[in-house]
Amino acid sequence: MSFARSAAAPVRSAVRSAAVQQRSFSTAKAGSINVAAADDGALTSAVTVAIKAGSRYESVPGVAHVLKNYLFKSNDKRSALRLVREAEFYGGVLSTALTKEHLILTAEFLRGDEDFFVEILGDAVSKSKFAPHEFYEEVMPQVVAEHLQASASPEVLGLDALLQTAYRQRGLGASLFASPATPVSHKDTVAFAKGAFAKNNIAVLGSGIESGKLSSLVSKHFGGLAESASVSAAPAKYFGGEQRIAFVAPHGAEETRASLGHFVIGFEGAGHQDASASAELAVLRSLLGGESSIKWSRGTSPLSQIADKVAGAEARSFNLTFSDSGVFGVHVSAPHARVLEATKAATNAFKEVAGGVSSDDLTKAIAKAKYEQAAALESSRLASHEAVAGQLLEGGKVASLDDKVAQLEAVSKDSLAKVVEKLVGKSAKPTTVAIGNVHVLPYADEVL
Repeated sequence: MSFARSAAAPVRSAVRSAAVQQRSFSTAKAGSINVAAADDGALTSAVTVAIKAGSRYESVPGVAHVLKNYLFKSNDKRSALRLVREAEFYGGVLSTALTKEHLILTAEFLRGDEDFFVEILGDAVSKSKFAPHEFYEEVMPQVVAEHLQASASPEVLGLDALLQTAYRQRGLGASLFASPATPVSHKDTVAFAKGAFAKNNIAVLGSGIESGKLSSLVSKHFGGLAESASVSAAPAKYFGGEQRIAFVAPHGAEETRASLGHFVIGFEGAGHQDASASAELAVLRSLLGGESSIKWSRGTSPLSQIADKVAGAEARSFNLTFSDSGVFGVHVSAPHARVLEATKAATNAFKEVAGGVSSDDLTKAIAKAKYEQAAALESSRLASHEAVAGQLLEGGKVASLDDKVAQLEAVSKDSLAKVVEKLVGKSAKPTTVAIGNVHVLPYADEVL
């Protein structure tokens, strides 16, 4: 018996017992609003409102990004200044975030102050004034700044462009960032907010707060919302394709990896709704790797070893999973003249997995995938809220970590080989994005 196998049982037991004790979400209904809470006994609490108002649902390109920056401003009860002063008085932190499918509002605060902060969250979605002067003076400058920041990062730009290409800028292909090329008006933003902010379109999640208490506060402070939302999204449809983006590293980043050539390859993956396929892709991502688990070490995964074969190269796998679709792939960066060699090495790593993996490599990949699942729940409340929000909004319930661990443990060498064959087989439709000096970077048919 290998060491990896003998060590698996205690690791599995520890993961399961920790999940039950610390991050077990109990679900409830506050009227028609789905609520989930995990009281871990901490001295701080966090409450998140997740809304199906991500870029996938937007009526005008970029409107979800604008709305994300328009919240926690003036409402019918408080001016923006009073809101900031009172939140700081309580020592709390308010934040917003945007994903392809969800708009997320979060309040983090000391335990015992939940009544005030749940009220703040309720007011943000039901009583915001959406004052025009705040839109032009505060919101739009921030939107422009975030667009510029994203455009200066090859990694962010590459993944956003990959999804735009894969889904043809529709639904999941809508960019996360509002572009100056397609201006968003104040009227567009207010209409989108009114269409999305409804009881059947949100979920409220809490950590460090008792379930009954959270449900009571949600009933109290979210009663002013409409019952039904008017926003919707068509089922995702993956197309694949190729995109090339001329890019020069911004001033000050000339000596960083932003100055290198970047090549992103993606294949149609799976959504959360397909639990078995999602588990197989999670294990495949861990197997291919690219990152190191130990400081100052490149790691031993197939993609991490590309750095030893191609000077200056890095390759990392990714698995982007949404409710009903997903994209699995690898991001390669290297000096422009070596991008072709590095990308070919990355695609060969895929093909080698299809030929079979050792028992020890599979055990190691499953263990890492289990760690990543557990860490998403244990390491960050915001990460756990984001993961649980999708389940709560789509199905009204939360899958336990036990269920996820069981699905990962069911992955076999044969099932892994089949999922790779499906990803990169003859019928596959790859999506590629080249970023940098496009006169030097390879084309898709040169690396696949």
